[in-house]
Amino acid sequence: RACLWHRQRCWSYTRHIETSRREGPIPVSKHKVQRLLLVEDDPPLARVYQEYLRSEPYEVVHAETGKEALTALADGSFDALVLDVQLPDMSGLEILKKVSQENSRTAVVVITAHGSINMAVDAMREGAADFLMKPFNAERLIFTLRNALERQELKGIVQILKKDFTRETYCGFIGKSLPMQ
Repeated sequence: RACLWHRQRCWSYTRHIETSRREGPIPVSKHKVQRLLLVEDDPPLARVYQEYLRSEPYEVVHAETGKEALTALADGSFDALVLDVQLPDMSGLEILKKVSQENSRTAVVVITAHGSINMAVDAMREGAADFLMKPFNAERLIFTLRNALERQELKGIVQILKKDFTRETYCGFIGKSLPMQ
């Protein structure tokens, strides 16, 4: 009962409770138009992927080379990146490394026709959300992107909650011991 009293008095806790009451449950952006950068060096294949995603709430920007992709990433923020590994001017894994170092908020799905298990493991270690082997159908691409974006959004929510609800600052109590809180 005392813990409930402290929770009601705790500014951080009540702020989150009040926000959630006004806004409802924490939303996962299903209806928001999300920006997607498609990096594919084969224009007909890029058009096929854009057609796959036409019914989805994505604003798709296409880049044919690694340099175009890096320029687009520098010019604007993207929610997701669909990245071919074999590009004419650089490897897609190089772009993945740069994206992972600079922007952890972008979900990256790596695609390739010449993949291996080692390449998939390397891509996942560098921060890719998923790895698709060409050819793939529309449902597979849509499902993979939805999962990657949802996972990225949930990671952001967890980071915010970890920052706001650390055990050191729980309702004004000093200490980390759970029984004391």
